[in-house]
Amino acid sequence: MLNSSNNPSAVNHTVTTYPKAKLQHAELLRLNIIEVAATIMQEFGPEAVTIRRVAEKMECPTKVIYNVFGSKEGLAKELFMEGCKLLAASFQAVPQQADLKQYLLDLGQAYWDFSRDYTSYYMVMFGGAFSEFKPEEESLQAIVTALKQVIFIITKAIEQGFISEKDPILVVNLVWASLHGTIHLHLGGHIQDEQAAKILYDRSVSNLIHTFFRSDN
Repeated sequence: MLNSSNNPSAVNHTVTTYPKAKLQHAELLRLNIIEVAATIMQEFGPEAVTIRRVAEKMECPTKVIYNVFGSKEGLAKELFMEGCKLLAASFQAVPQQADLKQYLLDLGQAYWDFSRDYTSYYMVMFGGAFSEFKPEEESLQAIVTALKQVIFIITKAIEQGFISEKDPILVVNLVWASLHGTIHLHLGGHIQDEQAAKILYDRSVSNLIHTFFRSDN
């Protein structure tokens, strides 16, 4: 007698239904389009990202791109969100330090490196690279999530009495605005020499930490 346990037809396996397979295909297509757009952006800059150019790289009609994202604004939003994920990963990759001042210095270095390694993403997120895209609530929340590591360290410093200011978000915004200003001046060509820009950036980081940390710590 045939043992059912040895019968291949009796082995349980997961069946992918048509609706599920269709959703998986749609998600794969979406991710591939974002990857192609990101590749164009990193190689040629945000201004080179057009629906037609992405479609050409994907070897598909422009209608396919429009069906997935609705417009160039929708594609720009996805690139914005991807940039937020990359920034968050950059901060999370910084080794934790017991010395909170050194930890913040390292996070500052990570922010500078992100602006250099992912310049196009940085300009999409903070430089208005896509005039069609204006960050809305979801996008702005993604920025907060990306800065989560920095907010956590500032909050910890406040709780331990190293920083007298009680609002961690205020501190983060003040620091962020100052550092972004230096980076943006450099990327905009106002400080053309990268070494000079980095010296100014490092000095800004040190001065901000000195300003916010109590002198007795």
